[in-house]
Amino acid sequence: MTRGYFGYHCLTLVKEMGLSNVEGYFFMADDTVFNIWQRIDYSRVHHLLGYRNSSGGWWNGGYGISASKRIVEAIEENKDEKLAKAWKQFEDGMRKYGFVNENQTAKDEMLAKRGKSISDFFYIPTSESDYYATLMRLFYEQKFFLELAVNAFLKSVNYQNSLDGPKYYLWGGQRGKWTTYYNKDAIGMHPVKMSAFRKPGENRKKYCETVLQTWSDIMFGGSRNFTVKGDNDPDNMDR
Repeated sequence: MTRGYFGYHCLTLVKEMGLSNVEGYFFMADDTVFNIWQRIDYSRVHHLLGYRNSSGGWWNGGYGISASKRIVEAIEENKDEKLAKAWKQFEDGMRKYGFVNENQTAKDEMLAKRGKSISDFFYIPTSESDYYATLMRLFYEQKFFLELAVNAFLKSVNYQNSLDGPKYYLWGGQRGKWTTYYNKDAIGMHPVKMSAFRKPGENRKKYCETVLQTWSDIMFGGSRNFTVKGDNDPDNMDR
């Protein structure tokens, strides 16, 4: 998976296993905390932060615009009906949600070097899983980076964002203060490195006092002292 660059492919492989009686699939990095008591809409895609407008970063490397060009070339040469159907759904979805106009195509948006979605946690309902698996296998085969691949997918579907307010991603000096930012009102938070808790000590104690104690209070103690996102609450705008 090259340090998680193409981790989104894991959901494709799980879908291709053909499991039955599955309502949906969660993708979660191994250093993400998931507060499972939080309510989400299981009938549609859920993403912590959703679409962000960005044209730098990974777009400028071999896993960005170069991969995007390879994807377009692969589609132009494609003879597989299932992939052609998924690509049409991709283009129709982007048009529906305003990312391309009537005179543009999915190719135009793929080559625009636009958008990213930080994606250490998201959910795909079974209703979107065939489409996801087909499109994302194409992206994986052309080595399209995680943040850009998931971003492209999100442009084409109706998805739910997370509650505004909590911190979901920690950057720079914030990462050493995860105990300060951990919040029972958040669906998840990244990163909390489990390797720091392998041995007894202060770090493990902090984890027990924050994450494990919160889990115990809510899951086993019956505490309802937390907030969930309502249908009309604003989306998270943490960038």
